[in-house]
Amino acid sequence: MSDNKSPWGQGPKNSGGNKSPWGDKGKPDRSRPKPGDSSPDLENVIQGFTKRVRSGGPRGGGGGGGDNPFNKFGPLGMFVGIGVIAMILSSFYTVDQTEEALVLRLGKYQRTAAPGLNFKFPSPIESVIKRETKVVNKTDIGGNSRTSLMLTGDENIVDINFTVLWRISDIKNFVFEVDETPVAVQAVAESAMREIIGKNELEEIITTGRLDITLAVRNLMQETLDEYNAGVEVVEVQLQKADPPSAVVESFRDVVNAAQDAETKVNEATAVKNDIVPRARGEAAQIIQNAEAYKGRVVAEAEGEAERFNLILEEYLAAPRVTRERIYLETIEDIYEKSDKIILDEKAGSGVVPYLPLDQLGKKAAGGQ
Repeated sequence: MSDNKSPWGQGPKNSGGNKSPWGDKGKPDRSRPKPGDSSPDLENVIQGFTKRVRSGGPRGGGGGGGDNPFNKFGPLGMFVGIGVIAMILSSFYTVDQTEEALVLRLGKYQRTAAPGLNFKFPSPIESVIKRETKVVNKTDIGGNSRTSLMLTGDENIVDINFTVLWRISDIKNFVFEVDETPVAVQAVAESAMREIIGKNELEEIITTGRLDITLAVRNLMQETLDEYNAGVEVVEVQLQKADPPSAVVESFRDVVNAAQDAETKVNEATAVKNDIVPRARGEAAQIIQNAEAYKGRVVAEAEGEAERFNLILEEYLAAPRVTRERIYLETIEDIYEKSDKIILDEKAGSGVVPYLPLDQLGKKAAGGQ
């Protein structure tokens, strides 16, 4: 009875009784792996798995036992089944609410898929490319001398940092028309900002013209990207910083302060003007109205005097003597009404004072009242 206690099993039978685990020394050992071959353990695992599949499981008997559906096809059928299941699973895919998907058939664009559960032909017949089209992307430009320093229209240098907010508007153009579209967006943004900055003066850029500049950059970017069919919508351009270079920032601050002081003085002068001019116009209007009233009064009096003269003339023509006496008496009355009067009676008898101070008597009478 041969010794079968060796860990390598029963050795090959030979006349010399060599029980070495490597077989006869004189013959090549078929069981020893050569360089590049699979290990004996891996081969044993594969062979055991194949036997179990053919026998219907680990407890099956010979080749005809068991109820495994792959028995009739063998290992090839098993691999084919697994491949079919994998192809079926690869035919379904989901698209998130913020995404859209491109379906490529043999590498060529076929259709655009909406969010939700979708179906396609199995890979590699059809493949899917997804992009977030409802999400706003952010691109920051600036922060270094190469991208931040720009030349203005009045040949000054300004330090610019800005942010571009954009999103995908056409996923097909975004993927196929432009290579590395986010990089193209950044390049177009920098170019547009340099062009707009070059058309404006430094003082306007760092003070009152910031909003106009961002709107102009956004419009120019959109026009350029539309010409490229990039499939990108520029949502907003935000100007984060617009300052003169650090070496001359103090001088520019002095210029800005001087401009603000000048604007303050102009506003104060405008306030004084708005106070004085309306008041002067009101006084002028009042003077004009008084003059118009005086004119009306004088004209009315003149017309009244003329009418009175005409009436007197008619009376004089009718009775000249009576009219003359009446005019004489009225004239004397007007002359002596406000003058001091003294009456002397030369015909008075002796003993009577021929002097009557009517003016003094009038004053006394007025004082006694």
